[in-house]
Amino acid sequence: MLILVCSASSCKREEPATDIAGKGGNASIKAVPKHHSKYINNCTMYIKYNTNDLPSATFSASQYDDSLKCVVVDGIPYSTFTGLKKGKYYVYGVGYDSTIQMTVQAGKPVTITADQTYEITVPVTEGD
Repeated sequence: MLILVCSASSCKREEPATDIAGKGGNASIKAVPKHHSKYINNCTMYIKYNTNDLPSATFSASQYDDSLKCVVVDGIPYSTFTGLKKGKYYVYGVGYDSTIQMTVQAGKPVTITADQTYEITVPVTEGD
């Protein structure tokens, strides 16, 4: 009599490692706010870690992980978030356009894949 023994092996699927965004890396995001073709000097930029999506339809500074007021160098306003790890980020700008006397705001997703400076334009608008 022959006894056949079968052994089942289970395969564990390895999930790809995901980068956890945030402080502690060697990358930077330099964000420049523009309303149409005009730079917005009076602007604060906010950053949310681990997402490429707007945190909420209604802006609240407390939903973001960090913020910086723009500095103006050679006529160009910008905020530079430094020391960032690889991963997903959402950058949001809130400023004031003096030519139309209105608050302007909007955001843009950024994915960091390398230790470098990512220069982005954040196209702020007065809304709907």
